[in-house]
Amino acid sequence: NIYLEKIKKQKTGFIFFYLGIFLLPSAFFIASVSLFIASIYGCIYKKENYFSDKWNKLLFISGCIMIINSILQKFFFENNFEGIWDPNLTLIGLGNWLPLFWIFWTLQPYLEGEKNRKATALILISGSFPVLFTGFAGLFFKWDGGPYETLNGLITWYLDGSYGPVFRGLFSNPNYAGSWLTYLWPFSMAICLDQNSKKLNRFISFLLLICIAFGIILTNSRNAWGSLLISIPLVLSTQSLLWIIPFYLILGAIIFISVSNFFQGELQNLIRSIIPQKIWLEFSEKGFSNLDATRLEIFLSALKISLLRPIFGIGAASFSAIYFFQTGFWKGHSHNLFIELAISYGFPVAILIICTIIVLIIRSFRTIFILNSVTNEVNYFERAWWTSAFCFLISQLFDIQYFDGKISVLFWILLAGIKNLHYEKKENFFQKN
Repeated sequence: NIYLEKIKKQKTGFIFFYLGIFLLPSAFFIASVSLFIASIYGCIYKKENYFSDKWNKLLFISGCIMIINSILQKFFFENNFEGIWDPNLTLIGLGNWLPLFWIFWTLQPYLEGEKNRKATALILISGSFPVLFTGFAGLFFKWDGGPYETLNGLITWYLDGSYGPVFRGLFSNPNYAGSWLTYLWPFSMAICLDQNSKKLNRFISFLLLICIAFGIILTNSRNAWGSLLISIPLVLSTQSLLWIIPFYLILGAIIFISVSNFFQGELQNLIRSIIPQKIWLEFSEKGFSNLDATRLEIFLSALKISLLRPIFGIGAASFSAIYFFQTGFWKGHSHNLFIELAISYGFPVAILIICTIIVLIIRSFRTIFILNSVTNEVNYFERAWWTSAFCFLISQLFDIQYFDGKISVLFWILLAGIKNLHYEKKENFFQKN
């Protein structure tokens, strides 16, 4: 029976998809293999033709231009940075984009319908327990001694204590850990607000919410702190603004008093004694005194580098080598994903990819937030899904966590989810009206 065979394939695909989601934060290699298998099944029973989707067309064009530019950089353009940058990296860098354009389409079948998206969110949070456990264990029980590796380094848990007393967990950098937790944070809020959950489940989810929030704060990442604050009103709806705005104003005033020279004296000393030093230092001049370059200086340097070859780009990973050559300081990236894309593959590619993502974010906002407001519906999981993707996009303006495979894969899965949400909500709205 053809129908039963199709159902069997779908179930097998879902098993691999959920396994990949569960293992994504802790065993990225196994998760990648599992999601790749799921994507093959997803491709087999995907109803629509690949090129019937306008989002796929835009990403396909972007991918083609990236391949052409990479070939030009490798074989035709003169390497003005020979000895400090390897042109092979530009071909390797395609792995950060082309496979993810593919899974954006092939994993959409697993994210169709509210039930499947909710299950995905719950599995994602469940699979992130090792992140929380190792993060707090490293902080409070001094569990380090890493990195711990298996399968010849294909699976690596960090925990080497190199970043000091901050929440880091399995990630190579506390900023990456903070980024991961901020994508979980909206979903953890949605679980707490789910009226259909049993009291015990809601109590457990509340404890989880506190742990995630606490972990975000302990990463000492301003990007993560900002995403945490942005997420709350987006998930809770506009009614929450009545108490959130005063709370944020008070919080802002406390931070301002703790770092401003105008308030030097007893009041400032009192506030500094209450707030952990490493928090208020993140907003003070003293906290930046030991930096070899500010984010603004890095951004301006990256912008100048991007203009060296604005149409075709210089090549992937070229920023680090060029910046080191120019300044003597090593920076792993330009701290802005748009500029990084422009340096790697040119401004046309950067504009096409970023605009595709932004337009999808904007259109899905209209259907998830505005259409629901017309019908007086508040679906916290839908809001959480959009909020998580939006916070990622905002965070990449000031830092780049995208090149951690776990985070980039999760982002394209989030995009696939809000793309489905957009069309489902739009179709349901017009059917009812």
